[in-house]
Amino acid sequence: MRLRQIEIFYHVYRTGSISAAARDLNVSQPSVSKVLSHAEDRLGFALFMRRKGRLIPTAAADELFIEAEDIYARLSTFNRSLENIRSRKGGHLRLGVLPSLSLSVGPELVARMREDDPDLSFELTTLHSVEIEAALREKRVDMCIGFEPVDDPRLLNHRVGDGRMVIVSGEPLAGSRSDISEQVLHEAEMIGISESGPLGVMIRQQLEDRGIMPREVAMAHTYHVALSLVRKQVGLALIDQFTAYSHLGAGLQRYRLDDFPGYSIYAITLADHPDEAKVSPAVDALRDVVAIIGDGIESLQPKEP
Repeated sequence: MRLRQIEIFYHVYRTGSISAAARDLNVSQPSVSKVLSHAEDRLGFALFMRRKGRLIPTAAADELFIEAEDIYARLSTFNRSLENIRSRKGGHLRLGVLPSLSLSVGPELVARMREDDPDLSFELTTLHSVEIEAALREKRVDMCIGFEPVDDPRLLNHRVGDGRMVIVSGEPLAGSRSDISEQVLHEAEMIGISESGPLGVMIRQQLEDRGIMPREVAMAHTYHVALSLVRKQVGLALIDQFTAYSHLGAGLQRYRLDDFPGYSIYAITLADHPDEAKVSPAVDALRDVVAIIGDGIESLQPKEP
């Protein structure tokens, strides 16, 4: 079937009549009938049965509509992309951001870069660590923001800052903030994180090495969900500071672990990106954003008497 025939079939199937499909497509009824008839002749079987002026889909049409619906959705996305490209006044940057950085670092980067250049447009996609390499190599994104470098000669890793781990609780923990350590997690009810990224691996390994055995009462797939569970008093969570100090962590008790291993943040880009003049400023801006957010987090840390 040609694309126009698929479009006609899709609308006739969805509306149930030639006239309704013609109205949706803003064309004449005879043209819809003609295209549909040609499609059936080409296929060699009927797509609709005509009964008392109504079109009843055949079993073959029911089966084909599932595929036609997917094609039509892809075509709509393609047309939206064309319109977005046509309406752009300046450059366009596609960012892949880890979920834990998607509510803090990602939006702050976009806002800062648009302050400098209001004509810039952006697309933000949340990616897990294992998806970063493929997204860059397949050129689905221009830059990714993650917690570890990617070992691939086709990619460049730019270390843009560092962070600490934070214990988050729904109520104050006993003792002062200066003497609270990861040991408070031993045998405590805790929200586990079921992700295999570098932070998840590091947390599990460090707790095991230190003989800390929390009681995992719930498992979350993202740090954002873990924070929501903490807010419901389900248990404690050990997460990165950027998630802990995002707006989702507001009002919760947050204890930064300065003696616990930290982590670095990386901007990962293609080594031979065709528009280096677009990517390089984004890396520099990200470095500034991470520093600014880190300074803001530092200012929220309670000072010990």
